[in-house]
Amino acid sequence: MKRNIFTVGLLLLVMTFHARAFVTDVNGSGNTRRWNLLTPQSGVSTNVVNTNTHAIRFYLASDGYSATNTAAELNAVRASFGQWQAISNTYIKFEEAGLVGPQTTINTSDNSNTIFWAKSSTMVGGGNDISGALGVTFITFGPTDNYIRQGDIVFNAVLYGWFADFFSTNTTDKFIEGVALHEIGHFLGLQHSPMGAATMLWVGGSGISVQTGLSSDDISGARHLYPTANTNYGAIKGNITKSGIPVLGAAVFARDSASNTVAGTVTDASGNYLISALVPGNYQTRTAPLDSSSASAFLVRGTDINSTYNSADTAFLPTTNKSVTVTVNTTNTADFAVTTGTPAFSIAYIRKPSTSSGAYSISSLPTSIQAGLSNRFVGVFSANLPTSGATFTVTGDGITLGTVTYQPGTVFSGLNGISIPISVSSNATPGARDFIVTQGANVAYANGFFEVQGTNTDYNFDGLEDTFQRTYFPVFTTTNAAPGSDPDADGFNNYAENISGTNPTNSTSFLKIQSVTRNASGATLVWQSGVGKKYQVSTRTNITSAAWQNIGLPVFASGATAQYLDTSATNAARFYRIQALP
Repeated sequence: MKRNIFTVGLLLLVMTFHARAFVTDVNGSGNTRRWNLLTPQSGVSTNVVNTNTHAIRFYLASDGYSATNTAAELNAVRASFGQWQAISNTYIKFEEAGLVGPQTTINTSDNSNTIFWAKSSTMVGGGNDISGALGVTFITFGPTDNYIRQGDIVFNAVLYGWFADFFSTNTTDKFIEGVALHEIGHFLGLQHSPMGAATMLWVGGSGISVQTGLSSDDISGARHLYPTANTNYGAIKGNITKSGIPVLGAAVFARDSASNTVAGTVTDASGNYLISALVPGNYQTRTAPLDSSSASAFLVRGTDINSTYNSADTAFLPTTNKSVTVTVNTTNTADFAVTTGTPAFSIAYIRKPSTSSGAYSISSLPTSIQAGLSNRFVGVFSANLPTSGATFTVTGDGITLGTVTYQPGTVFSGLNGISIPISVSSNATPGARDFIVTQGANVAYANGFFEVQGTNTDYNFDGLEDTFQRTYFPVFTTTNAAPGSDPDADGFNNYAENISGTNPTNSTSFLKIQSVTRNASGATLVWQSGVGKKYQVSTRTNITSAAWQNIGLPVFASGATAQYLDTSATNAARFYRIQALP
């Protein structure tokens, strides 16, 4: 099975590697790899880090991916930088330095951070072959302080096609924004995460995949690397041992009170882990082995995290959960002593949700379902899953599961499957969930490989749904697209225009009554509207002192205009108001 992977190229090596949730590099001097934005060190060009604004500067190659959609392609990269910058309680800041000409190779000593598509050859930067990778981030960093000095990001246009439109139904090409988010994570200092729904998972799919939009794991990583002075978060740390010996590469996950998997990491050579930047609350923590490096089918192996984990210990049994209460500015401890052994079975493939019990599509990638959907079928497959007598669970709130069915080599030769019908309530908490197969004392996890998606996306965390911003703004993360901005200066900010269904970039498009006509049936009001939007009509008899009184039920609009017939209208003076409802 061909996998579309992400990689990071490191042009200077560190001696040791320590684990955090999300996964970071810590060298032998105890320094975490990151940018020094607050007090940039000497030797870093102001063209790389702006010492006045404390922003990382970047250049975009002017040719983008294609000759026909270049502007949208470059805007997709800009929006990806904007999403990382939008994470609260961090001092991450980017600024675009301008466009440069078409690039063919990486150069991390030219005092510029450049993003481009390789189009003619997969060989870049003195013999680096990016074949098989969707994108690669090349960075230089100090061997002692571990601060990043400069970096380039290259996308692979030799082997892959790309698209920029979030609303596209394209399922074969690579979505620029999702891959760019991943590579910018490397650019900031993050390594691959073991959590399925994380943007920093080592492998990505085609189309609008689960890795589009930053996960809680990615957000915690940013807050750990670039924290503001007052972070108001807590942490969980611990040590994993087997027969008293530290375990390298044990995967550790934290689930919140809604049973969403919010963070994942791996233990270092001392068996230590740290899950930091957690929102205070109650968590369940457990550890499980990564997939064996010799496995022919797998979700995440040690080598997929980082080369340091090529020899990760996978010969132990998964644990049950430990409860931990996280409080502000406190690090709780959850140690695990694991049992030597080979797990009886594992999960190697995820069945994508389908509307038919007999329709099967599997991959090693995480999958998702939107809240409010019902009567779907999901499942897991591997060569050694039980063919009877097992329990199959999807964690988290708002989930209703039906009766388990088994596919013992009957759908895919050599693979056993376990499937279940699933319905997700409209108010289910969005986030990453786990698939769990249990039989007696044996258990297998697909950690965070199922995501419940909300009905509205807000990937830039500003409280305004992205679909509105993406519809009207070339870069939905810019200040012009912010809820409180009024780019067309019509007196209605973007939040109000979204609620009313009007165009925030057209000064003649705002919520207003277009006409009031009266006949024997009453008074008919007509106003500008948005399809699917909801409005309340109110009236009063005195323009200054009388209270507004709602009349009738809310009106749901089905077109560019909506109307309401006020059958109670008389010959007396009456004033009307139209309000858009959330």
